Amino acid sequence: MSDQLTIILSIIALLITLAGIYFLALSFFNERKRLQEEKTLAMEGVLTRSEMTSIITSYMARIGKEGQFSLIYIDLDKFGDFVNAFGQVESDKLLERIVKNMESVLPKGVKISRLQNDEFLIFMTMDYDRTEVVDLANKLKVAINRSIKLFGDTTINATGSIAIAFYPVHGNTLKDIMDSLKIATYVIKKNGGNNIRVYSEEMSDSGGEHIEYYYQIKHAIQHKEFQLYYHPMIDVRKKELFGVEALIRWNHPEHGLLSPFKFLGIMEQSGDIQWIGLWGLETLIKTFQELKQEFPKKTINFSMNLSPKQLMNESIPMEFQKILKKYRMNADNIILEIIEFAVFEKQENIFTNLKKLKEMGFRIAIDGFGLDYATLSKVEQLDIDIIKLDNEFLKEEESYMKAKFATLLVEFAKKNDYLVICEVIETKDMLERAMEYNIDIMQGFYFSKPLSAESLKGYIGTEAWKQES
Repeated sequence: MSDQLTIILSIIALLITLAGIYFLALSFFNERKRLQEEKTLAMEGVLTRSEMTSIITSYMARIGKEGQFSLIYIDLDKFGDFVNAFGQVESDKLLERIVKNMESVLPKGVKISRLQNDEFLIFMTMDYDRTEVVDLANKLKVAINRSIKLFGDTTINATGSIAIAFYPVHGNTLKDIMDSLKIATYVIKKNGGNNIRVYSEEMSDSGGEHIEYYYQIKHAIQHKEFQLYYHPMIDVRKKELFGVEALIRWNHPEHGLLSPFKFLGIMEQSGDIQWIGLWGLETLIKTFQELKQEFPKKTINFSMNLSPKQLMNESIPMEFQKILKKYRMNADNIILEIIEFAVFEKQENIFTNLKKLKEMGFRIAIDGFGLDYATLSKVEQLDIDIIKLDNEFLKEEESYMKAKFATLLVEFAKKNDYLVICEVIETKDMLERAMEYNIDIMQGFYFSKPLSAESLKGYIGTEAWKQES
C-alpha cells in the first residue's frame, strides 16, 4: 500500500471518528437540554412528558392492536394573558391551583402529565369506556373553571380546550393519536376555546394546512424565531426618510421566512397575539435606539400594527408604559397603526385604551379605506394623527367613486391636520398620481422591500431613497 493511500485512509478514519464524536456530543447536549426543560416543567404529583410516553408505549406493547385506551389533551386558553397581567411567579401559583383542581376529579390511579407550560395529557386504560372518558372531560372542564383567588380581591376563572382521542380508532401509534388530539384542540381554539371535542376524520379536512404552526408557535417564541423587518416611508417632496413600518416575520427552521398571513390568525386564536405587541414594541425601541446612536441627526418615526384583539386587552397601556420606562424612551416617534378600524367602532374599551396610549405620547394611524362617510365623525372624536391609504384609488381600472372618496379623505385629513401616507407604491406612475392628490409621504416596493435592522442601517447611510424618488 502506497504512503499516499495510507494517508487518505487515515484522514477518512479520522473524519469518521470526528463525526462520531460530534453526533455523540450533539445527542448528549440534546438529551441534557430535554432533561433541563422537563425539570423546569416539573410539578408535584404530575408526570413528565417522557414518563407518560414510557407508560403509554409500554401499555401499547402489552395490549397489542386488539386493545384500546383513551387520551385526554388539555390546553389552557390564553394562559399567556395571565402571565402578561400578573407575572411569571403568580402565574405559576395559579397553574398549580388549576392542576390541583384537575387532580381532584381524576379517578384513583389515573395520572396526568405536563407536556408544555399550559398543556396536559391524561391517559386512561381500557378499564374506562368512552362514556366515562367524556364524563371525566366534563368534570375537568368544570374543575379548570373554578374560581381561584390569586391575591387581594383578584379572582381568576380559567378555561381550557379539551380534546379526546381513542386508540386505535384515531391512530395506531402514539404520534398519530397525539396529532389527532392536536387537530381537535385546534378546531376548539378556532371556535373560541372553552369546549370539549372528540376527534373525527372531518377535522383533518377542516383544520387547515397550518395546524402544525399552532403547536410550533410557542417553541418559536422560546427560541426567538420571530424578527421584525422595516418598510421605509418616504417624504417624496422633501426627499427624506419619514420613518419605517415594523412588520413581523417568522424565520421558520423548515419553511424559511414566513409572512404574517401564515400565522397571525393562529396567534389571534391562541392569545399569543398579545405577546407580539409587547415583544414588537420592545424590539422596535431597541432598533430605534441603535439607529439614533448611528444617525444622531436623523429623526426616524417607527410604526407598528395593533389589531382589535390586542386593543381590547385592558392591560396594554400599562404594559406599553412599562416598556417605555424600561428603555427610558418617550413615545413621540412611535406610531400605532390601527388595522380594521371600522370593525370596532362600538368597542368602548378599545377607544379608552387608544385615548390612554395617545396621552402617553404615541401617535395613532388608521386605515383610511376601513372608513366610510358615517365613521369619519368617529375619527374626529378619536384624535388620530395619520390616515393611511393603499394604492386602490391610483389604479386606472378602479372606480370613479374610490378616487372621489380618496379626494374626500385627503381634504378631510388636511382640514384636521392629519398626515396622509399612501402605501403599496409600486411604480413611478403611482408615485406621480399620489402626488397629484397632494400626498407627500409614501411607502412601497418602488422605494424598497422590507429590510432587516442591519440592512436598514445601510439604506439610511446611503440615502438610497433619493435614487428612486
